[in-house]
Amino acid sequence: MIRFPYGFGSLQMSSGLRVLMLMPTLAGSSQAIKCPQESVGQAKPRRVILDLDGGGDDAWALLMLLANEQQYNICVQAVTCSHGNARVSDVLVNVLRILNSLDRLDVPVYVGASEPLITPGPTRNASHYFWGNDGFGDVEFGGIPSVDSLQPMHAVHAMKELFEKHPHEITLLAVGPLTNLALLYKMYPETKDKIDALYILGGNRHGVGNTGLAAEFNFFRDPEAAHIVLNNSPMIVHVFPWETVILQTFTTRWRFETFAETTNPAIEVLNQVEYEVYAKEDIWTPCD
Repeated sequence: MIRFPYGFGSLQMSSGLRVLMLMPTLAGSSQAIKCPQESVGQAKPRRVILDLDGGGDDAWALLMLLANEQQYNICVQAVTCSHGNARVSDVLVNVLRILNSLDRLDVPVYVGASEPLITPGPTRNASHYFWGNDGFGDVEFGGIPSVDSLQPMHAVHAMKELFEKHPHEITLLAVGPLTNLALLYKMYPETKDKIDALYILGGNRHGVGNTGLAAEFNFFRDPEAAHIVLNNSPMIVHVFPWETVILQTFTTRWRFETFAETTNPAIEVLNQVEYEVYAKEDIWTPCD
């Protein structure tokens, strides 16, 4: 079953208000809180794997998860990287840059699929490089981030091991192309029954697209992977389509004014990225 949460109406507005309330708090936060530990008498942490493709909005998703670990008892179990906004090697660099800036190199990072299931993939012209060639606006940061979080295991194998180790305890948040998850379903079909919940940013409901005439980028990059996941998931799949994103936009002026004086080192990185990417844009769409 596929469910479209926060699609339209009053629920959509309340979700947007929550984002507005949270983001100014982040602007003054200098460091994310360490992952909460289990202890006797306390509820188990809400374990999360974030599967992403390394654009600036992916970085916001990672930052907001880490910033809310303590308040919402969240544990970011792993970050898995996929092709999408950039080459998977660049995606890795972007993730490590954010983790390093937050002093969160304790979060394991795994490199996954470098290409869609069927190659060559869909034609990708200049309009499909919104985040630049490297996913971070091609900004010259003048340094290579620490690789201390990088794990040698492939992301798909890591997913399998984590879901097996913590059955029915891990939520997968997929905010990029679904190649890693589709490979997991095909290589280890029994593992999908151990995923607690699945949330996807992708697809559309009414043919409103951000890539080509009517395609949403994540599903466009690997439509076969999306087909495999949506048709083989044993749990309810929560899908946030592109139409949800465009109902939750903000002005670029608000974005830059809100975070201009930030003391958060990750947002300082994202300021450099988004000053470049959104220089000529009126609307800020932090999709992921």
